[in-house]
Amino acid sequence: MLGEQLPTATLERLTHWRRAPAPWLELTGLPQTDADVPTPRAGFCDEALLRIPNLVHFGLLRLLGLEPVAYRWENHGRLVRNVAPSAGAARSQTSWGYATGLDWHTDDSVLDHHPDGAPEESIPHFLSFYGMRNTERVPTWLLPVDEVLADLPATTATALRQPAFDVTAPESYGAASEPCGGRPAAPPVRSGVPILWTLPDGHTGVRYGPGRVTGRTAAAQEALTRFAERVAACKGVPIMVEAGGFHVFDNRRVMHRRLPFEPAAPDHARWLRRCYARTAAA
Repeated sequence: MLGEQLPTATLERLTHWRRAPAPWLELTGLPQTDADVPTPRAGFCDEALLRIPNLVHFGLLRLLGLEPVAYRWENHGRLVRNVAPSAGAARSQTSWGYATGLDWHTDDSVLDHHPDGAPEESIPHFLSFYGMRNTERVPTWLLPVDEVLADLPATTATALRQPAFDVTAPESYGAASEPCGGRPAAPPVRSGVPILWTLPDGHTGVRYGPGRVTGRTAAAQEALTRFAERVAACKGVPIMVEAGGFHVFDNRRVMHRRLPFEPAAPDHARWLRRCYARTAAA
């Protein structure tokens, strides 16, 4: 079992986080694959070559009390997404792009935010990453919603909590399909929802994506504009996930972004393994 292979200090950090989850958690020096597997150029690869990364990734989620989640609208319904440059998607606003940046956003904001929603139809609680390689040293930037709200007028925050916004699906849903080659699934649209809400643990949750959210009224649109201006003024924190690294953050409490970068040689370009997760049922 993974718990028997990890240092005591790492296990203690996992236990502490499980009892009192912080917005994010970073680990380094984890087991890596012995094989020199090329970075996937078209998004997918032979999972049989990634036994160690998968055992470590899923094992850590289990130790954290989290359950993996997949969505039928993206990534062909697979649990793990290869975050790696793809020449055909260089300028896309997806995890396969690299020539343009990904602005501050939360993933899958178009999905249900209610705590009792079905896992496969709800906003993922967490994003988790296992690092395969990152010689370009491209960070993932994180921005807690609490930092944004600290300098946002209370009236604006109140307006953002009203069910007065519409959300459309991200670009990664563009080629949506059911798993196993089934019939295409129409990307979802969410109408009359809030941008901010209170999570079961009392923290503020957020859904946000530039160009994907609109206000249904003049007041809602003005609040959204003020929120976007405040977000743009925030710098955030860079997190570097390198080979043998693990990173998990709360997708409802933290926005993230990635700046443009120039990939290394195709077979050795930046490659992270991403898996959505949610708090395991009691």
